[in-house]
Amino acid sequence: MKIRGARIAMLPCALALALLAGCGNDDKGSATPTSRTSVPGSVPASSTAAPTPTTSSSAPTATRPPASGPVDPAQYRQQMGYYFQSPSGSFLCAILDQPIDDNAQVGCQGPTAPAPAEFKDCWSKNPQASALTVGAHSGARCLNQGVFVGAPIDGGSRGGGRVLPYGGVLTVGPFTCDSAEKGVTCTNDSTGAGFKIAREGNRTF
Repeated sequence: MKIRGARIAMLPCALALALLAGCGNDDKGSATPTSRTSVPGSVPASSTAAPTPTTSSSAPTATRPPASGPVDPAQYRQQMGYYFQSPSGSFLCAILDQPIDDNAQVGCQGPTAPAPAEFKDCWSKNPQASALTVGAHSGARCLNQGVFVGAPIDGGSRGGGRVLPYGGVLTVGPFTCDSAEKGVTCTNDSTGAGFKIAREGNRTF
């Protein structure tokens, strides 16, 4: 995999970012992002490639695991990692089998504010391109495809993978992601680095 300039290239996710739909009202945090990436030859995250956005009523419900707390990673397994989405459908996330670079093995994409200065233009033009990631360290990115977006499941047409319910905790290797009404938090348990992403706030640590 190659990192070229400010954009990242990877994943055969032709249906990826095109299936994203920002909706819901995950809550607050503060922005401290750091890096920019994109993928040559990937499907552009543009309005021309995207279908009509869905609303909060279209966020999947039938695929939600029944209980909060630790979940079985096998329920979230797809070809290249473990994919999930927040109950609101706002954030589409993954713990990948292989990092796309040193600071991006786990990430969430979706509309969040405020935008970091270096990504202000990108995030404002395409909220679904905004992403926070963590690997050895954490940072913010502008993506041109659904790097952290899973394929549709259960015969649906909307990507994102299974819902991680509020209170749900997904742990794979050294990485843990938990879902709450105030946002999704993912952490590298080995280094303590991580991020929190919500509709009205975001931060890296």
